[in-house]
Amino acid sequence: MMVPINASIINVSLPTISVYFGVALATVQWVLISYLITLLGFVLFFSRLGDFYGQERVYMAGLVGFVATSLLCSLSPSVEALIIFRGLQGLAAAMMISVSMALVRRSFPSHILGRALGIYAVAIAAGLALGPAIGGVISGYLGWRAIFLVNVPTGILDFVFCYQILKRSTRTAVKWDIPGTLLQFLGLFLTVLTLNLVEQASYLFAAFTGVGAVVMLGLFVYQELHCEHPVLDLRLFKRKTFGAFNLSLHFNYLCMYMMFFAVPFYLQKVLHLDQATTGLVLTASPILMMVVAPISGMVSDRFGSRIPAFAGSMVSAAALLSMTQLTVNSTAGDVFIRLAVMGLGVALFQSPTNKALMSQLPTEKSGVASGIIATTRNLGMVFAVCYAGLLIHLAISPELMQASQLQGVAAANLTSGLHLVVIFGAILSVGMAVLSLAGLKNKKKALVKYEQVALKKTIQMEQKMVKTVGMALMVMVQHTK
Repeated sequence: MMVPINASIINVSLPTISVYFGVALATVQWVLISYLITLLGFVLFFSRLGDFYGQERVYMAGLVGFVATSLLCSLSPSVEALIIFRGLQGLAAAMMISVSMALVRRSFPSHILGRALGIYAVAIAAGLALGPAIGGVISGYLGWRAIFLVNVPTGILDFVFCYQILKRSTRTAVKWDIPGTLLQFLGLFLTVLTLNLVEQASYLFAAFTGVGAVVMLGLFVYQELHCEHPVLDLRLFKRKTFGAFNLSLHFNYLCMYMMFFAVPFYLQKVLHLDQATTGLVLTASPILMMVVAPISGMVSDRFGSRIPAFAGSMVSAAALLSMTQLTVNSTAGDVFIRLAVMGLGVALFQSPTNKALMSQLPTEKSGVASGIIATTRNLGMVFAVCYAGLLIHLAISPELMQASQLQGVAAANLTSGLHLVVIFGAILSVGMAVLSLAGLKNKKKALVKYEQVALKKTIQMEQKMVKTVGMALMVMVQHTK
């Protein structure tokens, strides 16, 4: 969970870091962007390296680098140094996240793979969702440097644990696709920069960077089609179901991360909640995901992926549409309930879809599949911020957004911007449902008697957990009101 947590843990501390170093917010934002760009740009390269060199070696090397760069970030003497160290931290994070799903596949047999991937999905989503809350508490009590220092002891413990349990694989000669890696990184960087410039209304510069992005990505495609050992094997996308799975996952991550970006602005500027309370409200989704995702993975192991994936898509669409009913007079409890339902939909969808995607390729290609899924997730995270920002700016001016709290018409305008975001997300969720029906196979496996008994007991246990969490949610909502 360290990688996804560090992708969002810094968000609530950016204003504090800006004041500490005496720089503008536009400059300090690169503390977040540098991490995401290097993470996104090198995931596929390291996933390819993991297939040849060994996933466990790549993961543990990344873990060592992550601990070292976290320490450097905490000791940064300037904002420029912090941006550089965060970029290096993203590089180490790419090594870890690119092969993590492949390690899960290697570690669990096929009949429980869906359940294992469900737990994996929970860890990723929960890390991203809990990051702002954790960052707000740590920064508030111990200062922003402590946000990075917490990675040091947890990283050391993780290294010791992984060294003991991860199986060693045989080394294989590696052929590097350096041109493809660089072209991919430059293409993605220029794409994100273009979207950022459009959001700032710098259309002339955006036109130049946009052309550069198209050129770099075009050269990247040409390189990969003519390279003997490409960093991204584009021939995999000849399988229509493989492409459909990736597109549906991208839509899912877009919906989820648009909420994590847009909702805090609504909570703090319209409902006037503090950072700590905002972080607690955002935990609604991961709470439901931690309970439901393992159940969804277990169901997909035995009954196929179509039903839970389709159900999750429609639940997500319903939750997003319900957010159009939020007003300037809504409560934190109103938002909490809707985010909880959103988490339910995400949990139902991700586990079976991840399993279906990983099952499309042979085991020796699992590292590539893991890297593609990680890239899909990271693209969703980056583009979600850009899309949500653009939609919000259609409803309210950037000048008004600089205020710490909004009243009257300005608050209503920001609420309308949130409505645009959730409507767009609902449309994407319907697209996920269509792709689920079109691409996912609903293969029902025969259950022997002892499996049926085990399944029944597991479901009963999970139902008790859901009931307990439901009661806790009701208490939290009543307390919030």
